[in-house]
Amino acid sequence: MSKRLHIGTVRRTIYIIISAATATFLLLMFFMGSSRVAVPESATQKVDVVQTVNDASPVYGLPVRLIIPKISVDARVSLMGLTSSGNMEAPSTNQDAGWYKYGPHPGNTGSAVIAGHLGVGSKAVFTDLSLLEKGDTVSIKDDRGRTTSFVVRETRTYAYDTEPSEVFRSTTGVHLNLITCNGDYNIGQQTYSERLVVFTDRM
Repeated sequence: MSKRLHIGTVRRTIYIIISAATATFLLLMFFMGSSRVAVPESATQKVDVVQTVNDASPVYGLPVRLIIPKISVDARVSLMGLTSSGNMEAPSTNQDAGWYKYGPHPGNTGSAVIAGHLGVGSKAVFTDLSLLEKGDTVSIKDDRGRTTSFVVRETRTYAYDTEPSEVFRSTTGVHLNLITCNGDYNIGQQTYSERLVVFTDRM
């Protein structure tokens, strides 16, 4: 038994170290906008290390549905990785939400992240995300049939090129953070000027 506990401790230590080392890079890349191109071998090798550590016996399953009653969201959740430039991938449709698959499963310790499109000229899954307020509820259904509920703590707006480490990284508590675009659309850069983040905690 002592050996198993020791191995578990090492895994958790490695997870924290790798998460801290990669979070700043990931945050900057995501907040500078995302694209949908294939991840090259070098990037795949980099994120595979994180995936191996994060796969250590998660209590909760893979997220499959995101439900936000206040803004009438009941959306399929896709699994998102990284693009060739290191950005978090974006969902392939306006109707789907995308979970960052190298982070914790929603319901496990840490900050799970789900992104969705704001929509340009048409309604998308997170068009009304800015309407959420403290106390509103968000639920995730996983592939094991379990539903986990979260409550909104706060909403923050960031410039697209900032590095807010609190979005992707947390070693205590159980959180689900929702991200979408905000502000003015820059046609030349093909991205919005800001990112809106809704921070939630497990109920």
